Amino acid sequence: MKTVLITLLLVTSAASAQTPLSDGKTFTGWEGDTTTQWRIEDGAFTSGSLEKKQTRNDYLTTTQEFGDFELTLKWKLEGTEGFVNGGVHFRSKRVPKGTEVSGFQADLGAGYDGALYDHIRRSKVIQRPTKEVLEKARKPVGEWNDYRIRAEGSRIQIWLNGVQTVDYTETDPTIETTGIIAVQIHGNSSAIVRYKDIVITELHSGDAIEPAAKVMLFDGKSLDGWIPFSPGKRQGKDVNSTDTKVWSVRDGVIHCEGKPSGYLRTSKDYANYQLHLEWRWDGKPTNSGVLLHKTGPDLLWPTSIEAQVMHENAGDFYLINLSSLTVNGKQLGPVVKPYLRAKKQELSNEKPPGEWNSYDIVCDGDSIQLTINGVLQNKGTGAKPSSGAICLQSEGSPIQFRNIYLKPLEK
Repeated sequence: MKTVLITLLLVTSAASAQTPLSDGKTFTGWEGDTTTQWRIEDGAFTSGSLEKKQTRNDYLTTTQEFGDFELTLKWKLEGTEGFVNGGVHFRSKRVPKGTEVSGFQADLGAGYDGALYDHIRRSKVIQRPTKEVLEKARKPVGEWNDYRIRAEGSRIQIWLNGVQTVDYTETDPTIETTGIIAVQIHGNSSAIVRYKDIVITELHSGDAIEPAAKVMLFDGKSLDGWIPFSPGKRQGKDVNSTDTKVWSVRDGVIHCEGKPSGYLRTSKDYANYQLHLEWRWDGKPTNSGVLLHKTGPDLLWPTSIEAQVMHENAGDFYLINLSSLTVNGKQLGPVVKPYLRAKKQELSNEKPPGEWNSYDIVCDGDSIQLTINGVLQNKGTGAKPSSGAICLQSEGSPIQFRNIYLKPLEK
């Protein structure tokens, strides 16, 4: 008999479509003072004058709200006197009984090109580029500039003319993650600002990979498909450690030294799957975990929902850095880092140190179930985020992992 090798395929949902927010001819999809403040010239939303002063801030806003997205547009600003400035607001709200808009702003003009400003709500610059970065990104006054703004979960990134000027992670769970998009002309200036080619790509959890057949995440020979992260090493504080020292493969098993803290994460994001893995302690059992739906930048405590592996606590949920989950009818989170615990529902059924344990995790939409050695230990709904990378934690003493794979959800 011949062994037939079948290539296992992954189903990836179609990439989110790019959607123009302006047709260059009308104000369809936008609202504001289109009688005296805003006009359309050569396909661009235009406001202001070089002959007379703009008396107050004014905004043209989308009628629709957006959450996670990537926005691209072109802007041009020129002025003769005053505070020559504009901005692209996002995840923002109209201030009731007023003309202002409150929320995040990709600033432009008056020395604030490429900066992230929180308008009205905190009234301060959140992050701005260095002088050296700005010199690379800035174009002469009066030329068209390109803005690319990406808002994904708690992470906000801005690029000016192809140069990244902002990479910011919000840590306040009360800050809105949805809102309108607005373009602005600043008051107290004789200036003209123009915005055109405004295109949005909404980011959805559907962009993650859903397994259509069994997918081996660990080939038993290498760490292909995995990326190690250690914040101590990344920040130069742990010069004696290397990735190969923390994570290695021997005899078909992933060996983790447990120190320094960090994780090994999949290079791809996943959603809607059954995850199986096995672990055992190589010595004194302490702490580890499986991070689900990891999103945003690599951090010691990244945005994720942890399926706990801590000795005698396997099956607990730990909600990390702005994640949230409803367990036993109680919503937990969004969590300000580092974490919040939701205890398992049954007595611990882990095997003695040195013996292999099995973890079977079902992620179905925004629901998660944790099964340890055949016993359902915990379940939650309303998971946010509900897709992302899968991580194995280094957090204590040596631990081993093997037989790691995904299967499609049972229909």
